[in-house]
Amino acid sequence: MTRPKQLSFADIYSDCNSIFGNDKYHFLSLLEENIDLEELIPSSFYNHFYSSIGRNRVYPLSGFLWALLIQRIFSIPTDRLLLIFLQYSKELRDFCGFVKVPGTYIQWVYFLRPFFSACIY
Repeated sequence: MTRPKQLSFADIYSDCNSIFGNDKYHFLSLLEENIDLEELIPSSFYNHFYSSIGRNRVYPLSGFLWALLIQRIFSIPTDRLLLIFLQYSKELRDFCGFVKVPGTYIQWVYFLRPFFSACIY
């Protein structure tokens, strides 16, 4: 009879690291399957994001957050470079939930400034 193996964080990390190194698309799929950003966003933050303009936004909050995670995971050094990647990669746009990419750097900064000035930047 085979005994079940207990998973450790080291095992999970090494598996994720090898998937990240060998198959980036599969790595992103695992992130999307296992992380529900909508559930992690505090309702006060969500309400503040959508109430600031009083109408539906073109770009979803979760899309911005996925893009920021991608920027950190893949060590993309600047926001402008991230926007270029999003512009030319349909897969990344789909992953983030963007129908279209924020057209200018200014749109990106308008998102970041009020919400992340104290937290990230």
